[in-house]
This record gives sequence, C-alpha cells and structure tokens, in this order.
Amino acid sequence: MKLIPIFSSFLSLTAILTCTSLPRKQNPVYKGCDMNFRLIQSQSDYQTKSFLYTTDPRIKVYQSKYEDLSDVSEEWIRAKQNGKYGFINLDNELVFAYDLVFVGDYSNGYAVYRDGKSFRDPKVYLDKKAKFLGDLVFDEAYTFRNGTALVQIDEKYGIIDTKGKFVLPTQYDYLTNFYEGWAVFKREEHQGLVNTKGIEKKFVHPIYDINTFYYEGHLPFNHYKKVGLMDNNFKILIPPKYDYLGQFKEGLIRFKLNDKWGFLDETGKVIVEPKYDTVYDFSEGYATVQINDKYGKINKRGEYLIEPKLDYVGSFKNGIAIAEENKKKGFITLEAEWLVPPIFESVNEIKEGIFTYKLNELWGFVNLRGCIQK
Repeated sequence: MKLIPIFSSFLSLTAILTCTSLPRKQNPVYKGCDMNFRLIQSQSDYQTKSFLYTTDPRIKVYQSKYEDLSDVSEEWIRAKQNGKYGFINLDNELVFAYDLVFVGDYSNGYAVYRDGKSFRDPKVYLDKKAKFLGDLVFDEAYTFRNGTALVQIDEKYGIIDTKGKFVLPTQYDYLTNFYEGWAVFKREEHQGLVNTKGIEKKFVHPIYDINTFYYEGHLPFNHYKKVGLMDNNFKILIPPKYDYLGQFKEGLIRFKLNDKWGFLDETGKVIVEPKYDTVYDFSEGYATVQINDKYGKINKRGEYLIEPKLDYVGSFKNGIAIAEENKKKGFITLEAEWLVPPIFESVNEIKEGIFTYKLNELWGFVNLRGCIQK
C-alpha cells in the first residue's frame, strides 16, 4: 500500500509506538492478514497528523478524512461530510450524495431516513436507488431485521415487511420486533406474545407485567421494581427478586442486585457472584466486567482472563475485541494480547472484513478482504 502524499515541508517522520499493560502478539495475524499496523506521524506548518500504514499489500487502507463513518452494511458505509450524510462503497467511492440530514445503515435493502433535524420529525424507508418504501410515513421507524421492522404511528406500534405491508397493524401500546416468530406486546388490558400471523398468546396475571423482550424461549417480567424470568408458556423459571435481568447468552444471564452485577444459570443458580459495578453478556466464552471505572474479562467460572485495568473492552467476535487504554483503542485477542495496539482515537469492530477508525479527529477505514482466509 502506498502512503498518501506528505507535504515536502514536513519536519519529522516517525512511527508512533505505544506502551501498554498487555503484551503485544508476536505474530499479529488475523485470518491470514498481517495486522502489523503502524502510525506514521508527519509535522508540517506547525500541525502534526498521523497516517495509518501497513506493509501487507493485500490490505487497503483509506486514510481518515470523514466527519463520521459507520460500520459496513450491505457493502456500503454511511459517511458524513459538511454536516450531511451520504454513502461510500468499499473502494472509497461516493455512491450516494451528501445531502441527507439523517439516515441509518442499510439493512434488508432499506435505511431509515429523516429529512428534518429533530428526532421527532417523520421517518420513511429509503432504498439504495433513493426511492421510498411506498408512501409510508411513520412517527418512528426502526431498522429492518430478518425482513420485518417495528414502526410507530400516533403512539401505536406495528410491524411491516420489506414490501411495505403490515404484518401487524399499528394497534399496540408496546411491541418488539419478532424473534423466533414471536414478539412481546401490550394492547389495552392485554399483554403477552404475538406471532407473525397476528395470533396472540395472552398472559393474564394480576400483578406481573411484561414490557421487555423475548429471546431464545425466555421472557423477563416485572413485579413492581423487581424482575424475574418466564419461558414462552409463561412458566416462572426465576422468581422476581432481581433489579435487572438480561438475556441468556452462552447459557448464562447477567443480573443486578443491590447495585452489583453477576451471572445466573438457567435454574437461577448464582454462577458468578454479584461483585461487579457492571457486566456484559458472555461472548466466545468471556464476559466484560467493570470495577471502579476499569474493565476486564472473566470466564464462566469467574476467573480473570484480564483483570480490570483497561479503560474499556468490548465483546469478543471471531476471537478479537476492541479495547482501550490511555485514551486510545486497538484490538485484543483471546490470549489477552494486543493484535493491534491502542493507536486509534476510536475504532469499530471488524465486520465483514472491514473496520472503520478515527485519527486526527476524522474517520477512515481498512479493507482486509484481500487477505482474509475463509
């Protein structure tokens, strides 16, 4: 890869090194890609800038020049320039002009679009040819997932498909999108689960309340300020005695009790004692935990992979996670080593062989697809 031109009046050209609390991976390879990224620093006209560099010719590095970049979604990246949004492709070419006040990422062929500056302004769905989904206009619209999207009109919720047809009419006071064919609903005095055919499975109880989500056969419910868990037939699995319950991920569910967080199994047995200020779901065998504003990683026995000493660490995906130290971000491995040391001002996860990053208060992206081995 060739570096972008640097003005001849530069004063210095140096590789930026970092000192961190985790070791650096000796052979930093990700799915066949050489992840030996470096920052080259140039100083010119009393201004210092950093440029991302790699010696692997299969990797395409696009230097930071955008006000904002999203993750890749359906082969496009949402970009922001001069306060307006548009889209670029993976060759860094503009494919949708910067004339959108607000737009979401594309999913199932559509992005949520809003012409007004206020988040309360009407929303529509926009395809890649700049055409709207029918003549449908909503007070609120959410991203399509698996062919359906949650929408709101006059404080009532419904669900539409990618053809603009209503799968569920806007008649619900509360509604989630479908998961495994079921959505949580509240309608007048009724609550429970509703399927894609509109058939409702009502939950009748004088004091228990459902206003959350359905996930993998489990449904949290509320009793005053406490939370419990039911199955999809409304059988109580965990009594309502917790301040918060999450979703089962890899066999464990995070819970909050007396301002501390831990993990339960499906029987309600405490597996990891509630001693953390914050915890996140398990992913690839590990969960992020926080103590005193520092983050670490534990396994399902509560043993540390990384003690809480980082400024931030995300979830593992394909064996790597975003981590932050000394106000810079990079990628770590399941071996608690830096795959890419913390050299970025900000960075997003590697998704579909692409990651976006921030340097010099602007955003660029890296395309790893030329070297990723499947």
